[in-house]
Amino acid sequence: MANFLLFIDELSDYSKKVIDNGQTPLDVYLVCSIIRESFCCSYSIRKNNNLYIYIDSTQILIKFEGNSLRYLGSDERSQALLLKKALDKISGVEKINMQRIQKSTPGIFVKRLLNSESILENINDLHNDKILIINEFEEENTLTNITNLEDLDNLREYCYIFPFPQNSQSIVDLLGRINEKYKLIYSNLSNIKGIENKILYVNFLIDQIENSDIERNL
Repeated sequence: MANFLLFIDELSDYSKKVIDNGQTPLDVYLVCSIIRESFCCSYSIRKNNNLYIYIDSTQILIKFEGNSLRYLGSDERSQALLLKKALDKISGVEKINMQRIQKSTPGIFVKRLLNSESILENINDLHNDKILIINEFEEENTLTNITNLEDLDNLREYCYIFPFPQNSQSIVDLLGRINEKYKLIYSNLSNIKGIENKILYVNFLIDQIENSDIERNL
């Protein structure tokens, strides 16, 4: 099961009317693009993918679970409204219940965390030695654990973390804290612009490897 984690500082507030009027905020539009590339494949859904979206300003974690996801269309409106419904589900939840995961719609779950350090603890089937940070590094020469995705095996077993926006101080601070507990690996996909396109490339590599394995077994 491939897990994608999107780390967001803050997400614009919006309403169904805003979406229906074609005035989707840019950051929401980009998140919708990421949702689409994580799951939409021709006329089907990628059931072996999970997408987690963490919004730091509200400490909300949203999970899109591929193998139980329903009602997700390939259009921006469908994605934005399902995301909005999940956000509305957790808003106003009393503090005493803030750590209980809640189902929004089939395959979409939402939870308010006590702190950002607990994000990875809420990701299913997490391998501590298979956590990849996908970013564009300004000081790449200071990192020693950089690898190429093409050189890795079992790409479906990894958790891929994508900072949004790139190189925000919040994600830098977070990674510094969780690096003490988890083994982090870095990969630079700066030649591919946009998180949605990076996810598209990861899915392509996974498909390519799995198709090659099928052909060898025929």
